[in-house]
Amino acid sequence: MLWLHMRRFQCADCRHRPWETSETFGAQVQWTERLYTRVREECLQGCPCRALARRYGLSKRTVFRWTVERSRGGRLRKLGRAIDIDEYARRKGHRYNTVIVDVDKGQPIATFKGRGADEVMAWFTSRPQDERDRVEVVVLDMSKPFFAAVKAVFGDKVHVIDRFHVVQQAVSALDAVLRSGQKQLDQAEAKELKKLRKRWLKSADQLHVDELIARYEWRWRFPKWCEMIDWVQDLRRWFDRKYDKPAREALFKLIERASQSAQESLQRVAGTLSRWFEPIVRYIRHRYTNGMTEGFNNKIKLIQRMAYGLRNEHNRRKRILACCGKT
Repeated sequence: MLWLHMRRFQCADCRHRPWETSETFGAQVQWTERLYTRVREECLQGCPCRALARRYGLSKRTVFRWTVERSRGGRLRKLGRAIDIDEYARRKGHRYNTVIVDVDKGQPIATFKGRGADEVMAWFTSRPQDERDRVEVVVLDMSKPFFAAVKAVFGDKVHVIDRFHVVQQAVSALDAVLRSGQKQLDQAEAKELKKLRKRWLKSADQLHVDELIARYEWRWRFPKWCEMIDWVQDLRRWFDRKYDKPAREALFKLIERASQSAQESLQRVAGTLSRWFEPIVRYIRHRYTNGMTEGFNNKIKLIQRMAYGLRNEHNRRKRILACCGKT
């Protein structure tokens, strides 16, 4: 830290007490840009405001204000062309908040209490009409409250279901089939089968020769798994398609294959894909995912863990927008 000693004068005729001016730092400058940047970086890295204030001779309010000022943590941000909606837990299983992210700019727009359709609709309707007209794509998971709120505000032509949550449904069905097969094996073979879980989902060019042989042996031993594994791999390859019409036809064939399968878990996935058919197909045209928002959710968990809860909602919102936004 750089300490600058300044003299203060006193007028004999009046109570005015001017400070000595400095040509190096200018008039009325109490800190440098170097100190400003250093304090903000340490605060965003997790150092408590009280410790920083004591270390650099500042007030806790000044440290917090410097932290959120540059990244617009306390200012209202506008809606973009493509936004993403997701939830995070203030207290897991009890209380949740909603976070809205600008996918193009890579920064959160707002966070507020609640995750129901009414709370989301109330927040969107509070924004100006010109901002709402700007929105063309809304990325979300398969949350019915979020879907209903977005449909009521923007219509039913903007939804895009994230590819990760679609594949997750298929992988969960595959896990159910594998767990049923593990019950038929002894403990050693069941443990070996569990180690091979990640290899079932990889393509042949991503595996070594030994892994290919092991996977082939298991497929030969349990032929009923072949249909499920091939279907999941075809679904993952479907997201690499580039054109809307062929992709629509291919997804319809995948759903038809799953609905005609003898596996109950695969039939349930077919029903889910049928209900969300149009939002899933829109991914081929827009190519947006909520991977960025999931990363912000992990960062929010880290912020709350370092702050032991952040019970003040106003400070929580400012901290999230400051730490997750681009500077």
